[in-house]
Formats: sequence, structure tokens, C-alpha cells
Amino acid sequence: MILHLFLLWLLLFQGSSCGCEQKPEINVLAVVNGVRITRKDLSIDTLTQISIAQDTVIVARSRQLELKVNDLLLEMEAKRRGVTTAELLLTGVTSKITPPTEAEAKAIYEQSKNRDQSFNSVKNSILAQLRAERIAARVREFANTLRAGAKIAIVNQQVTPPTNEAELARVFANVNGVNITSSDIETALLPLIFQVQQQVYGLRKRDLDMRINDLLLEEEAKRLGTTPQALIYSHVNTQIKIVTEEQVRAYYNANKAQLNRDFSEVKVMIMQYLLELEKRQVLAAYAEQLRKKSVVQIYLTEPKPPNLRQLCCNLVG
Repeated sequence: MILHLFLLWLLLFQGSSCGCEQKPEINVLAVVNGVRITRKDLSIDTLTQISIAQDTVIVARSRQLELKVNDLLLEMEAKRRGVTTAELLLTGVTSKITPPTEAEAKAIYEQSKNRDQSFNSVKNSILAQLRAERIAARVREFANTLRAGAKIAIVNQQVTPPTNEAELARVFANVNGVNITSSDIETALLPLIFQVQQQVYGLRKRDLDMRINDLLLEEEAKRLGTTPQALIYSHVNTQIKIVTEEQVRAYYNANKAQLNRDFSEVKVMIMQYLLELEKRQVLAAYAEQLRKKSVVQIYLTEPKPPNLRQLCCNLVG
């Protein structure tokens, strides 16, 4: 019990320094017929996934300072040579790469433990991965060359999110006399931050919807003097339509390329999937009936694309 409470506390507060919540945290996510559903009511699995998602921002923020230094050095070198950054990357990076061969891709394919797909179907993705790895390695070499001839002063290695608008002016590094500020870091992170906000919203909404439905089902069962299981059987299980072979065949034909298997091999799997899909639809329809008879107030709101000033204002409330 103590371990469970500690884990819950850790998950609730871990990631609080990610700087990726769009607004001050609202503890109450919904009120259903007067019953509150709070953040701590979300499942451990959901809290874990949220923490993992928010950690991506923390990791990205710590790496962003190095990336900004490299970007600034690239811009300075391009200006010194009188070329664009794209032209500099072409001559300094892309042109130096040895294109991966089909033989190299084949060797990687043969070493793979998971070979459910044919080599021809994955060849291009392996070649692209090899090329990306070589470009990344060359970029590091080129960046190190630029760094060797530059004056770089790291003022603060600990890159933290701003807690107010004034903190956007904090200086984390100086490159040849040019400052890299918190504003530079956060501006670069805005797309990732919004992506994480959307992911976190989706996780919370999915869990919240399930909890609302469970609560309404329990209340309806109590009102009728029965059990939630009995209600599910009478209002959901008995309403599920039989999945026909024609439906299975139609789904297979529409998704044949992705399935990449013979119909006989995936027939049962498709039938089970379509049956589960039908059950979810019937269950959702029944849940919607229960909601219409209830007072459901939801305070969880979908995130909006942020700008930098809105982000900081939201962080400080």
C-alpha cells in the first residue's frame, strides 16, 4: 500500500518541470451527477504514459542548447563564406556522405531477428535509415570542426523552463558574442510542446471517458437494482451484430497491402477485430444514452497551438 501511494505521488509530480502544461493544472477533470473525478483518479497506466510523454520535453530541452549552438555556428559560417546554410550543409555534410548500398542493407536485413516482411518491402527504409545515420555522424563531425574555431561560453548547462515572461531573457550560452536565451530554446520547442500537450490531452480524455461511463453504469445499475454486468449484457452484448464472412473479406481486400498475408491466415484475427469494434460502438451508444440522462460537466479542455508569450503566461497562471 505504501509503495502504491509513493508510486502514485511520483507519477503525479514527475514531469512538473517539463514546462509543457498549457495552463495551470486543474485538479477536477469532471463532475458527474455531483461526483468529482480528479487527476488522482486516473489510472497508474495513464499517469505513467503522461509522465513518459512529458519527459520527452525535459530531454529535448536539455539537448536544445547544444543544437542551438550548432545552428548558430552554422549560420555564422555560412555568412562568413557568403553562402546559404543549405549550401553549406550540402558542401560540408551531404556531399561527404557515401551512399549506402543494397548489399549493406541486405546484410542488416539478414542480421535482423524480425523478418516477417520480405527484403524488397523494407529495403528502402533500411537504406534511408543508413543514410540518416551517416548524415548524423557527419553533422557531428562538421559541428565539432566549427566549434573548434569558435568562442563558446556555456553560462548555465541546466536548461529549465521559464516560470514567467521575464525569464525568457535568461542567457544559457554565448557563441562568438551572440547570446542564446531561454526564448531561443522555448521557441524551438513550441512544436514539440504542443505535440506533447495533444498527446497528454488524449490520454487524459480516454481515461476520463472510461471513468465517466463506469460511474454512470454503476449509478444506473444501482437505480434499477441490478449489476453493471447485467446492464452490459442486456444493453450491449445482446445488441452486437454477427460479423459475416463478407464483412471480413471486404476488410481484408481494403487492407491487403498492410496485412501482407493470405486471407486464410488473418481471417480469424480480422473477425475478432471487427467484433470488438462492433462491441465498442454499441457500448459507446449506450454510454451516450446514459450521459443524456445525467448531468456531466467536463473541465478537461483540448490544447490550442501556443505562442511563446501565452506559454509563459500559462505557466505562471
